[in-house]
Amino acid sequence: MTFSPKACSLLLVVLAAVCIQLYDAQFVPARCNCQGTIKFTAEIISDFQVFEKSPNCDNTEIIITLQEDNVKRCLNLKGKLANAFLQCWNRINKDESQKMTCLNRRNKVK
Repeated sequence: MTFSPKACSLLLVVLAAVCIQLYDAQFVPARCNCQGTIKFTAEIISDFQVFEKSPNCDNTEIIITLQEDNVKRCLNLKGKLANAFLQCWNRINKDESQKMTCLNRRNKVK
């Protein structure tokens, strides 16, 4: 059983394409939620989410939702506002049902 040079070339190209696809499938790029951050906002915050470091993202991320227009913003972790939310989040033991404690405290201080 002999293969023509064209058949061998085609087989090698297909095999190389499959190998490249398998190689690329092994690497999952980091997918963080936040591309840009803010340190402070004077607007009322209606909700926040804390995303801990994960295999998909090397950063802890805090995303706030502004009450006026429901826009989501990412907080800079070096800012005082982010630190206040993180401290409160840890104080309530990361309990989603107690998030209002952190929001009420922040909105009163404003």
